[in-house]
Amino acid sequence: MDNRGKTWDAFVSHAVEDQESFVRELAAMLTRLGLSIWYAESALQIGDSLSASISKGLANSRYGIVVISPQFIAKKWTNWELAGLVIRPNSEEQNVILPIWHKVTKEEVMAFSLPLVDLWAIDTATQNADEIALQLLHRIRPDIYNRTERAQLQRLASGETVNELQAEIELAREELERLKEELAEYRCPHCGAPLASRNEAPLDPSERDWDEVESFACGYTVFGGEIQNPCPTDPRFPAFGEFELRFQEVKGDTLWEWSCFAVGKTRMARMLSLTRGLGRTKEEAAARVKESYDRYAKPWR
Repeated sequence: MDNRGKTWDAFVSHAVEDQESFVRELAAMLTRLGLSIWYAESALQIGDSLSASISKGLANSRYGIVVISPQFIAKKWTNWELAGLVIRPNSEEQNVILPIWHKVTKEEVMAFSLPLVDLWAIDTATQNADEIALQLLHRIRPDIYNRTERAQLQRLASGETVNELQAEIELAREELERLKEELAEYRCPHCGAPLASRNEAPLDPSERDWDEVESFACGYTVFGGEIQNPCPTDPRFPAFGEFELRFQEVKGDTLWEWSCFAVGKTRMARMLSLTRGLGRTKEEAAARVKESYDRYAKPWR
């Protein structure tokens, strides 16, 4: 049989009433085993044409897994799907129908379709879903079946490996969070800039109590649990308008005539020590102070 160009390994034909009891679990197992399965519940999306989508699924699947049940037999829609699969053996000279009997008797299948009775079928009354999934894998993808140990296939089918992987992912996530917490002290809490320096300094003039001065690449500095210099990305970082500019005339033989000092009007502004500005005019001296502020306010990159 020439199956080249087929999109799916198998099409699952079933009655919707059998999804909860068997079909949904089987389709999930086959997918975990590595098969590409056309299964209406997962293949169809809102707005899709049912007839067009199913016709495409039938035409582009290597095999048709037919779950024959009393509900399947009673429906016209499933009979139409089955008819599409029955045509395939005639055109490709090899059977593509893989029947599964689900809560149905041989007599019921005979009354429904004599050709189906002649096909070897799997019966859910004697085998559970994972055993059925492995048999279908053996028929549909013998390459996967033969290169994988049966115990591993059983774990894949049952979802055990998925659960193990999820557990490993969760452990990795927890470890990452732990590492983030450990590394947090080496990063600015506002912008994530790395720690630039850490030094011991006395908390009082008597030098009896000491603590660490931590400075980060963004300029954020903390000492004794108190901010000494704010991070420019801190929402509380002072605006230039939070400074009062004071001017003094420069005395003596110098190129500059005016000196400008910035005095913080708010607590956060007082934490910034802006450089004194010198200029031939007050405006020029104030511009030098503004340049100093801009250097502090520039976000770390």
